[in-house]
Amino acid sequence: MQSNVAPPVAAILMASGFSERFGPRNKLLVPFRGKPLARYTLELVAEMNFFGGIYLVAASCDVAALAADLNAVTVLKNTAPEKGLRESVRLGVEAARAEFYLFFPCDQPFLDAGTVKSVLNARQHGCIVEPRYNGKPGNPCLFSAMFRKELLSLAEGETPKHLKTRHPEALRGVEISNPLAFKDIDDEKTHSHFSQRYSL
Repeated sequence: MQSNVAPPVAAILMASGFSERFGPRNKLLVPFRGKPLARYTLELVAEMNFFGGIYLVAASCDVAALAADLNAVTVLKNTAPEKGLRESVRLGVEAARAEFYLFFPCDQPFLDAGTVKSVLNARQHGCIVEPRYNGKPGNPCLFSAMFRKELLSLAEGETPKHLKTRHPEALRGVEISNPLAFKDIDDEKTHSHFSQRYSL
């Protein structure tokens, strides 16, 4: 008898970067339209059903504290952020027990539930799913647990993006409709531009 229960997906929120283009400030804590930047992703993900768990991988205690009131979110402390994105990936995948891993950056305040659901709806075992707008890829990207071993053993300087190149046969693109979904707030100029000109 075939089960109608969807395979569990783990949401892994990557929040350990140094955000050097913001100078001494941690960009994930910078106020954006009334709340810390990372809070937008946290609230979006916490409102969705991720039965494989929700994991915030953070190096900063202040960033970790942004999830204090969100019971659905498990905070994972990254004590070696200097190792780059691969360390956050390793910590998240290691903690999760799911059939899919969906990796979120925490600097895309315009990311919406519709975009996330488009990625989730395209998932298949053995596949990598990336959202695209007008053919241009963005985040969040989803990986089947078939790639668990490779995600856990990324080499220095590698990110999950390298698996797309390594396994082009597994890559699936899904077109989204939100033109702002991939806009990340990377520096003061971008922060000022989007906070003044666009509404959430």
